[in-house]
Amino acid sequence: MEEEIRVQVEDNSASIEHSLRPISYTAWILGVGVAHPRECPRAATVILRVIHLAVCTVIVAYGAIDFFTFGSVFKSDIFKIMYYMNKVMCYVSAYYYVCHGLIKYGKWPELMDKMKELDQKIRRETPMSDRPVKNVEALAILATLACGPFSLIVHALYYYFTHPEDIFASDLLLYYTIAQSLINSFVFDIVVYVLHHRFQTINELISQLDELFGAPWIALKIRRIRELHTGICDLVIMVNDIYGFQLLLCSANCFTMVVATLFRIYMGVVEKNYAFMLINNILWILYSAQFGLMCWVCTLARQESDRTGIIIYTIVLSCKPLNSCKPIQSSLEVSTALEGPDGERNSNCSSNYNLNHVVMENLLRKNLDRDCVRNEVNDFSIQLQQHRVAFTACDFFEMNNALLSGVSEQNLTILQKKKTSC
Repeated sequence: MEEEIRVQVEDNSASIEHSLRPISYTAWILGVGVAHPRECPRAATVILRVIHLAVCTVIVAYGAIDFFTFGSVFKSDIFKIMYYMNKVMCYVSAYYYVCHGLIKYGKWPELMDKMKELDQKIRRETPMSDRPVKNVEALAILATLACGPFSLIVHALYYYFTHPEDIFASDLLLYYTIAQSLINSFVFDIVVYVLHHRFQTINELISQLDELFGAPWIALKIRRIRELHTGICDLVIMVNDIYGFQLLLCSANCFTMVVATLFRIYMGVVEKNYAFMLINNILWILYSAQFGLMCWVCTLARQESDRTGIIIYTIVLSCKPLNSCKPIQSSLEVSTALEGPDGERNSNCSSNYNLNHVVMENLLRKNLDRDCVRNEVNDFSIQLQQHRVAFTACDFFEMNNALLSGVSEQNLTILQKKKTSC
């Protein structure tokens, strides 16, 4: 009866693919990344990506027009180099984001199937809710709409009523590029956050093991948790394989965008163009937040995985012997209990032998139970050392908060050198 109820609960629970459907549809419509609805045919995805490639080509054409039209505006060669380096990186990234979904089209369904299989195993051990994932997903979609279509409308209306001559198609298409870049990185962030939530669920399950009775039962639970941890680590490897080159391009794009935008802000200060300064301040903050969010969520997942090793060692201290075992007396106490009031031993050798045998059996059983748990913990410790959780950009660098602080220091150094030279 209990197994039937458990199976019904698993069948009624929504899969992770169903939970991620809103953001996968949003990324699919914007034509970036590997996320796409399973029920849509591949031909529809190809047609949609071809349309977005055409839009990217139009953006590149307007960029070439700006090169010949506004090239004389830059008063410094450094400004010009940084500006067009940023443009090239932005165009290359945009093309790759669109083609990425076609290159690794089958990876998204495979990733969702493996996550669904892992979730079924986790729910056999403990209940799990994807409500936090859905909340983060809703925030990501709202942020994309606010920075993309909504900002484009606000920009167009502002310049239409104030300076109609300053409305340029290249500026309007910039919001299209921003929306694509944001939703593409948000999909990666949410996938990593899903893995972080799974690590968190496993750690909560480990923390509950001290409430159970019986060392063999704890050892069995640890073995099942080891299987779950291995499954999550396999998903981390798959995510690195899917998003490795994307992380490399996205990091480079964010870095060049921030540096070039800060240079443009310096030009706006000199020319006292406050509207231009406002837009560029929003841009560098937006791309800094995009890169920082990727580093932060990757750090969260790694820290939660590291916390597993800390929690698991508490099991050895808190594990208890079998509840069927009664408190064990030492052989000396039993021997003393067998002595008579005058200090003479009982002559009943068979009774003495049976009691000593019970004492030794209980001692052995207690030690074997503890050794069983200790062996599982040691094996789990070796497993944690072999499966280090890290999200890398094609193994060039690891996405974490240390990288974020290093990039921030580099940006400050570049700006200080520029101010000194000016």
